[in-house]
Amino acid sequence: MKFKYFITTVLVILSTLPFVGCQDFGQFPPPTTPQPKTGQIISPTTVTSEDRAILVVYEHLLALAQSSEAKVYLVEFYTISDNWSAEQELFKDGTSLWYVKVDMTGVKDWKGKPHWQEAGWFVYPDGKVIPANRLKANALMIEADLQRLSPPPKA
Repeated sequence: MKFKYFITTVLVILSTLPFVGCQDFGQFPPPTTPQPKTGQIISPTTVTSEDRAILVVYEHLLALAQSSEAKVYLVEFYTISDNWSAEQELFKDGTSLWYVKVDMTGVKDWKGKPHWQEAGWFVYPDGKVIPANRLKANALMIEADLQRLSPPPKA
């Protein structure tokens, strides 16, 4: 009777060894993780719409505001300058970028800073933002104000 249990145990162990051992020798490869589908994957920072271009400029300016004073400045600017627009500009070589601008020239009794009334930024498709040289380079003045109000970086 003991011999019967012994034989059964040995047979069960021997029947599972090929499956366990084959995995180690590559007979049954380990399960693979699913691969993403091939094709164009759009990055979350890829600028493909007017709203996204404007949002990227907001994020850019907020990143420049490192102090509470700079953030208050930005809040005042966002509050008073609320007419934002973006248009895509195409170049002869086939490339494009977005031109984002704030235009408050229609306000008769302007109470804000003169360079807040009209400013523009260029936004590349990858999300890079640079102040435009248009509109008296007012965007550069806004960015300079934010840097002036922010503490210098620690060395």
